[in-house]
Amino acid sequence: MTIESLQDYAQYFIPTIPRTPTNRYASIILLRETKSYAIFTTEGGEQQDVEDTPAGIVHAGEKVSRLVVFKRKQVAPERRTGKALLRQYGIFPYAIKDGKVSYGEEATRMESFYDDCYLTEKLCTHCPDCLIYGYAAVEGEGARKARLMTDTCFSVRPYEIIQKQVKFNVINEAEHTSGTITEYDYTTPGVFLPSVETSVDLTADEFVYVLGNLLRTSRYGKEGTRQGFVRNHVLAVAFSDVELFANLEFTQALYDAFRDDSEIDMTSGDLNLADFQKHVDSVLEKLTGNLPGRFEMVGGEKLDAILQDIRALNQDETRLKDFLRGLNDQSASFAV
Repeated sequence: MTIESLQDYAQYFIPTIPRTPTNRYASIILLRETKSYAIFTTEGGEQQDVEDTPAGIVHAGEKVSRLVVFKRKQVAPERRTGKALLRQYGIFPYAIKDGKVSYGEEATRMESFYDDCYLTEKLCTHCPDCLIYGYAAVEGEGARKARLMTDTCFSVRPYEIIQKQVKFNVINEAEHTSGTITEYDYTTPGVFLPSVETSVDLTADEFVYVLGNLLRTSRYGKEGTRQGFVRNHVLAVAFSDVELFANLEFTQALYDAFRDDSEIDMTSGDLNLADFQKHVDSVLEKLTGNLPGRFEMVGGEKLDAILQDIRALNQDETRLKDFLRGLNDQSASFAV
């Protein structure tokens, strides 16, 4: 196990990559906070994705139009972050022969050679990314179910007060005139999107890889904007043998807590991270109070230790390279 602070939770991870399910869940509970203007829309759409939902669990009789961020808009950037990291530290090219993994120039001379792996047309099906996040049908390789589950997430506040229409002009220097060339529907900075990423049957090192990708990734939303800076705040990690709750339930429970807090005004005032930190413990307790299974919630200093250990790993070039190669050796050897 690479991260010492995870030793106390070894029983919640699978020792080696499994071939059959064992229901070992590790859920990363987080807030995604926009730190710039962002666009969350399906490809080709002019307006951002919005859904009318019950405002809360208690306040279910009210309806709120919420910004929607679909699964792919969350997972794809994190996968690209991980793949770029694998390339940066020399995982590609690699080759596999008799269960042994070779790298660099030696790999290029071997028959079972993988020069790269990228979404979505050229997945190698053997690297950590492919075995964790899964892949659809690949010729000669079949398909693999993801062991990381991410659900659609929703804004807490109504869409109408977290979006802004922005027009862009073009200047004609010769005629000294200007005109509107395009208009975008933006999500404003300071919008929070509660989310849960749930891993199932990961090894401890695979979990470290996933959490590292989450901490490293900072750009989400429509690719063409080159905006969408998002900060991922990890609030807790929960180990269990069942899934915890849906993202919408998480959002609705937070809405209920804020609605009943006289110091928070969701309509005219802005929410901040401290507002969420004030209520998150009680919200998580309510949401997990009747789980049909066992679980252990990790927060506070114990969570800080895990995150600090992962940051330290990612800051150490030598350790990180050895970690990624070891992780890839396990994945590639399993897949053959």
